[in-house]
Amino acid sequence: MRKYAKKIFCVITVISLISNLGYSENGRKIIDFNNDWLFEQDDWVGLNNASHIAWNDAGWVHVQTPHTYNADDTFDPVQGYYRGFVWYRKHFKVPVTEKGRIVKINFGAIGNVSEIWVNEKYYGRTTLGYVPVEIDITDDIRWNSDNLIAVRVQNLHDDEIPPGRWRMDYNVYGGIYREVSLISLPPIHFIKDEFIVTTPVVEEKVSQIKIHATVFNENLANDPVEIRCRIMDGDKLVSAFSQKTIIPSGLAVVLSDLAANIPNAKLWSPESPYLYKLEADLYKNEEKIDTLSFKIGFRTSRFDPEKGYFLNNKPIKLRGLNRHQCYPGLGNAVPVRLQIEDAAIMKDLGANFVRCSHYPQHESFLNACDSLGLLVYEEVASWQHIGGDEFIQNMDNMLKAMIRRDRNHPSIILWGMMNEGRSEKMFEKLKITAHATDPTRQTCYAENHIDVGIKEGTIFIPEVAGLNYILDQYDQLHMDYPQLKLINLECSNGDNSIIGNLESQLKSSDKIKADLDYMDNRSWLAGVCIWCFHDYGTEYKPVWPIQTSGVVDVYRRYKETAWMLKARWGNDPFIRIAGHWFWPGEEGKEREIRVWNNCEEVHLYLNNKEIPKSGENVWKVTYQPGVLKATGRKGKSRVEHILYTPGKAVALKFKPSDNNLKNDGYDAIPVSVQIVDESGNPVPQNGKTVSFHISGPGKLVGIGKNMNVTTSDGEAVILVQSTGGTGEITVTAQSENLSKGKWLFKVDKM
Repeated sequence: MRKYAKKIFCVITVISLISNLGYSENGRKIIDFNNDWLFEQDDWVGLNNASHIAWNDAGWVHVQTPHTYNADDTFDPVQGYYRGFVWYRKHFKVPVTEKGRIVKINFGAIGNVSEIWVNEKYYGRTTLGYVPVEIDITDDIRWNSDNLIAVRVQNLHDDEIPPGRWRMDYNVYGGIYREVSLISLPPIHFIKDEFIVTTPVVEEKVSQIKIHATVFNENLANDPVEIRCRIMDGDKLVSAFSQKTIIPSGLAVVLSDLAANIPNAKLWSPESPYLYKLEADLYKNEEKIDTLSFKIGFRTSRFDPEKGYFLNNKPIKLRGLNRHQCYPGLGNAVPVRLQIEDAAIMKDLGANFVRCSHYPQHESFLNACDSLGLLVYEEVASWQHIGGDEFIQNMDNMLKAMIRRDRNHPSIILWGMMNEGRSEKMFEKLKITAHATDPTRQTCYAENHIDVGIKEGTIFIPEVAGLNYILDQYDQLHMDYPQLKLINLECSNGDNSIIGNLESQLKSSDKIKADLDYMDNRSWLAGVCIWCFHDYGTEYKPVWPIQTSGVVDVYRRYKETAWMLKARWGNDPFIRIAGHWFWPGEEGKEREIRVWNNCEEVHLYLNNKEIPKSGENVWKVTYQPGVLKATGRKGKSRVEHILYTPGKAVALKFKPSDNNLKNDGYDAIPVSVQIVDESGNPVPQNGKTVSFHISGPGKLVGIGKNMNVTTSDGEAVILVQSTGGTGEITVTAQSENLSKGKWLFKVDKM
């Protein structure tokens, strides 16, 4: 899976890092602002106001953003992670060459509430947690001199701040947990979040693109400008169009007459996620003064109450997974590489749909969905709680900010207004905001009590009704209200599916398979979205500290359900024997063997003797050590999977993985070590303690700072993270009575 992700990493990283902002040396400049932050976790600091320039921060901790202060107190068996106040400070200079321009600081997200000061000027309080925060600091800069930005952050519970519930199914990680940029803009410039791309006509022969570009003029005079747009297909120019206008002093003007016809446009779809590049240049007196660029796709999207979902006027069944964004030891401060890899893994499993649960997620993840062909349902932060008027206004503000940031992504097909809660007042307000901000997409929310949704009328407010669980009520709902467009947004929830416990994984696989069989047979149901993609940290009492309903684990290792989905959803020939073939002490006992596959013909052999099939993908095999081999045929292609009974455990061996890190100080990658016998065969031993050690410009990131990891199925995983230098990192693993394992990383300049 990591090999699959690596193939797309370089291409998508470029898109992700620029976040669709574009760059022009003479126009906008986007400068990495992630280095050299200072951090203090202490309530009393706030009382003494660490926003003052003279405040002594000599003893503060040096950190880089993305950063969370809950990296080490989640995912562990001690309930109660820190929810309180912290401070961040950063001393910086802005060259005098930028004077006369507009300078802003953009935070990708700050969780969950923040207050910001620049050179002691207060910039206000934000409560949106999962969407960007941007401030214009132009008037308060000390040019070519020392400046100070101070950010006070807290993630305390508040009924009026989304998601709002006291103890939820997911953690509210605190911190400046997405990337920070310093943005320098010319006096006349595009407003990035008001650059809107739509494709009102998508047809076989001719498609149309329309641009609504907002230009702001900081100059004292009215200025004539021209916007010139190009549609590029790789290096080939597809179309060029432009518009001239006068921008009044101090005002923003919307240029809305830009449109072009694209003959024989290649359509975007999960099977062929074809992207064009839109380049927009802003000219004044024939001088280019600003640039934006976007990846765009041509596609149509609609839901039908009787026939489900249509993309490009063709019916497709949405096959989806719910995705959180956390990692052990990182919280929500997840680097671009791992954001991209999540999308790549879902694509590898055969998914064509993802629900961003339950909040707006990283732009690089959405960029990866665009590039890989994953349709997206994105929703505002929520979980079974609705507060008062302040809460509703905060939800409305978040929805608007989310849509403004993400409406140009071709992958997004629905805007989500809530998870498992209902309010007619709030939904009516949010629906109006959604359509005013983006009239091209429909709204939805996730309902887990159909009878209540009907009684209160909320299920009829959005254009598409999202349903969580309670599958046995779907037929009656469709019969009673045939006008409803229906989609499943959560199903299965296979709790306690744990690597190292094959029985638990198979039980979860059976449950998910039964749900998929039911929903795939309802043509009027647009699709299904399994709960959930990966295991994640939680304080929710029934399942804390880790919700184990993922089809992959916290480090994205495939469970048996993942292999089952790959066989069910994938197109390429595939076969895999579930589990392992190492059951010491059980010789002569019969075992039920599953073989996940999408083949037309499958055979299973033990020590070259074929075993008769016992049921659908099931063989009953009397255990004896040796070689268990499955072979399959799909069309003319043949595939096989082999399990070996290992010998005595003798060593630790690192599994192959990408061994290159960026020297940005936050790039990270999981590394996995296996117990093996003298022939290199994995020994699936549980409960063995493996100690990890590191040297070089990197650090190990473990759950609760623990560098000792207990094996499951003979494997131990830990994260390696860049610390900002370059050179080589050496990671070693050791365990009692086993030879050491060693793995080398190369840390390259960005």
